[in-house]
Amino acid sequence: MIITSGYWAGCIVGLFLHEAGHVCMARELGLRIKRVGITWRGPYIVRESGTPNANVLVSAAGPWVNLVLAALLWQSCYSFAFANLVLGLSNLMPTPNSDGRRIWRELTLRRNSERRAST
Repeated sequence: MIITSGYWAGCIVGLFLHEAGHVCMARELGLRIKRVGITWRGPYIVRESGTPNANVLVSAAGPWVNLVLAALLWQSCYSFAFANLVLGLSNLMPTPNSDGRRIWRELTLRRNSERRAST
């Protein structure tokens, strides 16, 4: 596959829509957004922490947006869709500072607290 301008546009637009997914979910759950910004690593949000379930939903919202965009646009805008597929899947990997790591941490904390409560 040749990486086209559509792919790079997909990456840039996908990153901002990804962050918009986090912001929308946080606001829907009543969590205050403290700051939205951009660094050399890309856009980011800082928000107040919620319940473990809310934190999982907010963390999953960004990659979910990318995966939905990939599915909806696969036939019509392949490069844009592929970029969003890559962004969505890579953000679900439990690597440092990723949404996948945040989801994994919250699910692990919840599982451990349920175990302690049942004993």
